[in-house]
Amino acid sequence: MMDLESMMRASMEPIRVRKRPGFWLRLLSWIWPMTVERRQGDLGASIRVVAWRGKYMMDTAKVNYSFGSLHEVMKGSIGAMVAKGVKTDRVLMLGYGGGSAAEIIHQDYNRESEIVGVESDGVVLSLAKRYFYVEGVRLLQEDAIAYVKKAAAQAWQYDLVICDLFVDGDVAKGVESSAFLQGLSTLVENRGGLIVNTMLKSEGARAMEGLLRGVFSEVLAWDGMKGNAVFLCKMGGNA
Repeated sequence: MMDLESMMRASMEPIRVRKRPGFWLRLLSWIWPMTVERRQGDLGASIRVVAWRGKYMMDTAKVNYSFGSLHEVMKGSIGAMVAKGVKTDRVLMLGYGGGSAAEIIHQDYNRESEIVGVESDGVVLSLAKRYFYVEGVRLLQEDAIAYVKKAAAQAWQYDLVICDLFVDGDVAKGVESSAFLQGLSTLVENRGGLIVNTMLKSEGARAMEGLLRGVFSEVLAWDGMKGNAVFLCKMGGNA
């Protein structure tokens, strides 16, 4: 058991965050992006780990998967949901990437949060474990669409669900279906929330918003980052 002094110290100390490049790599990364590892993902995308401005990022040829621009999207949208009263005790991440959202939740909001990360690409999971953030996260290598169907059938529920499902720059097949979104709605606790990152253009974004409004009590199009069509949804209360 921990004594009182140790418990107090642990409560004040920052949690362990993502891994950092070594000294010389960090130094060089302020001059030029340094590719550390490049691998072909299980779903076909070419995935690379880059050291840039002192930190690792996970990218494809088209988009940032973790800890670059996506990190800012997650930081803003999670903050908006928490400000609206959504709890983070139980969180489901569909499309884990390198764990940007998991680190934000543990570091900024709730270090005791129980996070389940679902990622179908084994290469992405391998890179996440080697370079990024997996502390205190239950990682599952599963297809997210199938997981949602299974979880809905079992009546599993979460305070916050984050849906960030892409193959390179394209929204994953099945995400824009009413059946999938209906399944997501059953996973969200009353007064809980859902974040859906889509990067859809105007026409597709309007169609997605219409589908979401059909199954969630409140839907807000979050525009904190240009180029990302992100939707904040709630079950009960105001979004």
